Parts: sequence; structure tokens; C-alpha cells
Amino acid sequence: MLPWTATFDATTPDDTSIVLRREFGAPPQRVWRAMTEPEHLVRWLGTPDLPLTTCEMDVRVGGRYRWVFGSGERSMGVSGSFEDVAAPTRLVSFEKFDDFPGPSTNTLVLSALGADTTAMTLSVVYPTREIRDGWVASGMTEGLGQGYERLDEVLDSLG
Repeated sequence: MLPWTATFDATTPDDTSIVLRREFGAPPQRVWRAMTEPEHLVRWLGTPDLPLTTCEMDVRVGGRYRWVFGSGERSMGVSGSFEDVAAPTRLVSFEKFDDFPGPSTNTLVLSALGADTTAMTLSVVYPTREIRDGWVASGMTEGLGQGYERLDEVLDSLG
């Protein structure tokens, strides 16, 4: 079990991957909206110290995205492209942070578990074990854990 995984399951099933699993109390379409529409994403992704301040997304195959967390000297940027989009169940993206090792290929799968519950599986694959381990050590799972807790609140507001 990786750090800060009280609200989700995080594993390293092989040398280059991190797999995150979590359930949300909302149907897949609502979870999809919260994870792909900038006006919702800025409400939960990031941490109080590094909030998502720039969120540009063109969610379609070949579309691009740009996120910036924080501002000024205390900022972190990431850019990527969407390789596969099958709303509201599957999103595959290629991602590269400006100042951190990478890149990664991220596969998000949302599955309905009844009318009002969604199972999320996010698989993040890095080119090497060293890069994957560096991300684990960076606090990535802690930040996601905090974000997923805020995502629960966003999903409730989208009711």
C-alpha cells in the first residue's frame, strides 16, 4: 500500500506502473464530467498548497490539455494529449510534467456499480521503474488522496 491511500487503493503491479482504484457515489457520467470539464476539475484537482490555476482541455482524440498548479515560483505545469476518448467510460492520455521525469501514459476507466456508484481505475505507466518510484516518493498519492476527497464534494454538488 502506498502513502495516503486511506480513501483509495494504490498498487505497483509491475516495474513501471501505478494503479489507483476508488469508488465514487455518483454515476459514471457525473464522474466523467467532474474529471474532464475544466470548471469542475479546478475545484478538486491539486492541493491547498498547489491548486489547479490553469486548466485548458480539448477532450477528444488528438486533443491537448495544459494544467498549471500554483503560481509564480511555486508552480508546476503539465501538458498532454488525448489518445483515446470513449465518454463516459474510458480516457487514455499521454502526459509530461514540465520539470519532472516522465512521460506517462494514463488510462482512466469508469465502470458503473449500480445506479449511483462508479468504480474508477487509473493506470499510470512510466518508461522506467526509476521514474515510477520517483513519482511515488514525490507525494503523488497524497495529493491525489486529498483531491479525491474534494471530488466527492464536487460530485455531490453536480447532483
